[in-house]
Amino acid sequence: MGLLRVLFELIFLPPRREFTPVPDEWPPDGSLHFIKCTEEAQKSIPGTHIQYEFGSNVGEDDYRIVKLSLEIMKRFCGYKRVLTKISSVTEFPKKEKWVPERFTIRYNRFLENSDSSIPIYLRDENTLFLLTQSFDGKAFWANKEVSTADYCYFHFYLLPDALMIHNAKDAAEAVDAGKYDVWFELVEYGPCALNVILNAETVDAKSLQAVIEKVCKENDILFLNPPGAEV
Repeated sequence: MGLLRVLFELIFLPPRREFTPVPDEWPPDGSLHFIKCTEEAQKSIPGTHIQYEFGSNVGEDDYRIVKLSLEIMKRFCGYKRVLTKISSVTEFPKKEKWVPERFTIRYNRFLENSDSSIPIYLRDENTLFLLTQSFDGKAFWANKEVSTADYCYFHFYLLPDALMIHNAKDAAEAVDAGKYDVWFELVEYGPCALNVILNAETVDAKSLQAVIEKVCKENDILFLNPPGAEV
């Protein structure tokens, strides 16, 4: 009977999700957190900055985080300037006679042909920067809708008000030098999360958490940091 039961479950029952065991007082499955990352993660960023994560308390494949993150960034950035960095990371075989066109190239051409007023900077075929007044997620959604052979990562930088820069090239050089208030890195797969690196001297992490809590509540999602989590 044991073998028959196993076969029945494999055929007729939905697959079971396996989660890493957590303490009894840990937030429940489906809840989300905003927590300070480990000290090890802090070593690779400027001394004035702190790294946080907006993610799932249980499991790593909660794709709700992507849509929520876009809304969170839009609200938190308001009408301040944002630099979007699109990185095409797929490596194509060099011996191929025909190499697929990257999304960065296609989107750059789209903006140029549409007479867009958005300042753009194509650093190379793998990297495109867009400078906008307020957060703009159009490029992210375009990447989902356009069929391309490459995979892209999206980074969004909230620029300081005092940074008097109005072109994407200078803005890209500024963020490379660590001159940004917040760096949002949207990670869609393995694990799905919004990595946040903020300048603790200019940005209050609790104000960002307040936005996160509000967006989660509006979407009927439990926001609850684990016991002892530091913000």
